[in-house]
Amino acid sequence: MILKPIPLILLSFLWLPCNHISGQSTQPNIIMILADDIGPETLSVYGGQSYSTPVLDAMAAKGVTFLNAYSMPSCTPTRVHFLSGRSNVRNYVYFSCMDPNERTFVQDLKNAGYRTGAAGKWQLRGSQVYPEFYQQGLHPTDAGFEEWCLWQVDESGERYFDPLIETHQAPPTVRVGEYGPDIFNAFAIDFIENHKSEPFFLYYPMVLGHGPFHTPPGRTPSSNIHINFGNMLSYADQLIGNLAMKLEQLGIADNTLVIFAGDNGTSQRVPSKWNGHYVYGGKGATSQFGLHAPLIAYWPNNTSPGSYDSDLLEFTDFYPTFLEMAGLDMPRDKIYDGISFLDRLKGTNSGKSRKHVYGWFWPKPDKVAQPAPRTWIVTDEWKLYGTGQFFHSVTDRLERRNLQFSANPIVVAARNHCQALLDGYPSMPPAWGG
Repeated sequence: MILKPIPLILLSFLWLPCNHISGQSTQPNIIMILADDIGPETLSVYGGQSYSTPVLDAMAAKGVTFLNAYSMPSCTPTRVHFLSGRSNVRNYVYFSCMDPNERTFVQDLKNAGYRTGAAGKWQLRGSQVYPEFYQQGLHPTDAGFEEWCLWQVDESGERYFDPLIETHQAPPTVRVGEYGPDIFNAFAIDFIENHKSEPFFLYYPMVLGHGPFHTPPGRTPSSNIHINFGNMLSYADQLIGNLAMKLEQLGIADNTLVIFAGDNGTSQRVPSKWNGHYVYGGKGATSQFGLHAPLIAYWPNNTSPGSYDSDLLEFTDFYPTFLEMAGLDMPRDKIYDGISFLDRLKGTNSGKSRKHVYGWFWPKPDKVAQPAPRTWIVTDEWKLYGTGQFFHSVTDRLERRNLQFSANPIVVAARNHCQALLDGYPSMPPAWGG
């Protein structure tokens, strides 16, 4: 399939409120779009100047853009964070593997009557990186998904051209002559169509724009990484536009929260123009370009058009937010780290605010030259690493001026406060002796 650009005249009608269809559930639908390796410096709403994303631009113009959302630096850690609502220090096992005993918010939504679907990248079942955990991680059905079309569940393989895809109805199959992103998008649209009269949760973890960097269908072939990444991002933008048009066609857009986020920083091989100068992506790094995630939300009659939210947010916060939207209480079976930001989606800021973000990152223990996990605390003004490095995030976003040994009383007090927060977390997950 060759994806054609959405006509400009149609862009003006995307992300608009509409009337309910007859028989539609009053419980809000939720669509979570998680782009792969797309950092904020790539999007114009965050100061990006290299790429064209008219659908996401329109979404931001009609919704709310979160300026201080934090993910983990790479794929699996963020996904574990997101689905479990718990810090990696409490439950991380191995790369591409999530503890199958972990509870997910998807299970809770399903039990409350939501129809649940997933389309795209899984990477939580276990992989050949660690043979002892191969296929021992969390299966999408066990995670709470009734219907799914995913890459990297029980087997690995290509994700783009001739992709190896598994569904809830079929084993891993090579789809010869097809393009993975198109398959996932079509599945997502069918899921929305089939459940338009029921409350649904759709998880759409896109495979774009993770490498290998290539030319999507219908684009001019190139071997340039920068050009190919831009074409991949543009293609992802148009796929998101397909979902928006389907919601409006069905008359359910006004009862649907749509969230777009990136799972971590852009590949370090990709240069992008940002606020007047070129920067490289920070995937895998714990710096600003590795942790700072783009996050845009649109919910008609709730989000304030063209608004910005500068308060802290992290991916564990989705769990309590989605449950509160569905009228559910948080489980009390274990420690959960998330704080609902439903009030911020509605523009009221009447709920509990997040005062800090904590991170624990050791994606591939025993497999990479990283002798110990990296840890950090981020507040609205400061950032402290477990190594002692200390930065004033407001004036030093690139972390070039280490204030670890500063004797300034204000700096000392802030550093001591952050250290106390850091000391309040376990040192290791249970799987690693914590």
